[in-house]
Amino acid sequence: MKCKLGEIVDVIMGQSPKSEFYNTDGKGYPFLQGNRTFGLKYPTFDIYTTVLTKLAEAGDVIMSVRAPVGDLNITPVDMCLGRGVCSLRMKNGNQSYLFYMMKYYIPYLLQKESGTVFGSVSKRDITELEVGIIEDVEKQKRIVRYLEMIDDKIELNNAINKNLVA
Repeated sequence: MKCKLGEIVDVIMGQSPKSEFYNTDGKGYPFLQGNRTFGLKYPTFDIYTTVLTKLAEAGDVIMSVRAPVGDLNITPVDMCLGRGVCSLRMKNGNQSYLFYMMKYYIPYLLQKESGTVFGSVSKRDITELEVGIIEDVEKQKRIVRYLEMIDDKIELNNAINKNLVA
């Protein structure tokens, strides 16, 4: 089925708290301003904030929306979204399918990128993105299982390679 992303996904754009509320002591909510600590699938956190502006719930797909646009991760915990990221939440709850689907559609989103020095996309750019989606949730889950097995193999190979270099 073809649809606009906003029909199947809730988009929460980030908003940064004032820097006076940031800390590196782990107090408050983990905080991401951009993709700096994104991993293969999950980010790490080194900055926290005691003031929550925009919430991403554990399991949400988070995407960088400026310089560079389109990097994706899944948040392992509830966290605060800064200006450079947004949260995507599938209305049917199948976050893993959304993660892999967005990997496919990022090049299409990049065509909407604007900005002369640093590229960015707006909430409207994201919600208006046309996507094709498999409606059957069970088929979505089967697809995800295969893709997660591939990702697990990549992570294992990366760990083996890192061990061999050490």
